[in-house]
Amino acid sequence: LPRLFTEKMTSLLLVFLLAVGGYAAPRLESYSVDPSSVSVSGFSSGGCFAVQFHVSFSASLCGAGVSAGVPYWCAQLGLEHAMIDCMTVPSLIDVQKLVEATEFAYATGTIDNPSHLSKDRVFLFSGSNDTVVHPGVMRKVQDYYQFFVSAGSMAAMFSIPAEHSMVTDGYGNSCGLLSSPYINNCSYSTAYHLLQHIYQNLTLAKADIHLDANLLEFDQSEFTFPTAGAISMDSIGYVYVPTACKNSSTVCRLHIAFHGCTQGREHLSSLYPLHAGYGTVAEANNIIVLYPQAVSSLYNPKGCWDWWGYTGVDYAVKTAPQMRAVKSMLDRVLGTHTCI
Repeated sequence: LPRLFTEKMTSLLLVFLLAVGGYAAPRLESYSVDPSSVSVSGFSSGGCFAVQFHVSFSASLCGAGVSAGVPYWCAQLGLEHAMIDCMTVPSLIDVQKLVEATEFAYATGTIDNPSHLSKDRVFLFSGSNDTVVHPGVMRKVQDYYQFFVSAGSMAAMFSIPAEHSMVTDGYGNSCGLLSSPYINNCSYSTAYHLLQHIYQNLTLAKADIHLDANLLEFDQSEFTFPTAGAISMDSIGYVYVPTACKNSSTVCRLHIAFHGCTQGREHLSSLYPLHAGYGTVAEANNIIVLYPQAVSSLYNPKGCWDWWGYTGVDYAVKTAPQMRAVKSMLDRVLGTHTCI
């Protein structure tokens, strides 16, 4: 009886703190992680952001997975490019121009040397029935990466008849449906295949073995400037820490997964990190998965990641506010973070 009373009082206290705005998420911890094993992925706006994070911080990463994303700096400096060229008319995307923009960014010291990309492994996914991001756009992503990544290090899946969604093997809407939460069951795990391609020789769990208790909230606000809301980021993020990775004697890998528009915590709570497909693979293979969270704002009403410039013209380089925030989170997990 005393234990039940204590648990009930603890729950009531948490509800009260949330209601009055007094809840503070825990600090993001550091773990034993192989620094050469850090990779990224994302879906939709998260896929776009994964590309620009990968290109900008290529010296710190070993690979990327991109689902329904766009090439680096595709939107250039305007929403018009983003909505037309980068989503619906891929023939308007000038890949050579984007490669030149990449080289210029390196020459000005705003991104890492793109030669680092040559060592990386890249996985690309596009649903063949995607009506939001034209499948041809992902072929432009493939063309872009071919300038920097060896052909043998890239893999693509473009034949699954999926609508615009994070495709899973067992959870979500029917494969051809365009609807929230934009997670569709197509009997294919994008998360597993991209992680398998990046890391190779992973264990394929036969059941959904991820543990909800291993998905932790953390305080994102300490990594943002001037505030989380000012750069369209949530004050709270998620990190999945496999059971074995809680022991410092176990050296783990780190993967950063970016959600798409309307898939962040403010819209779906923890549904995306729990059901996008990463958890099972992570638990079976000792991969810590960091899930940074974006939120809606005046110029970003759907809570997308910034891939067209709503936070400023430097949105696609290392000094961009969202980019810098996520890199600081990465450094904290590795134990190398210093204050912003």
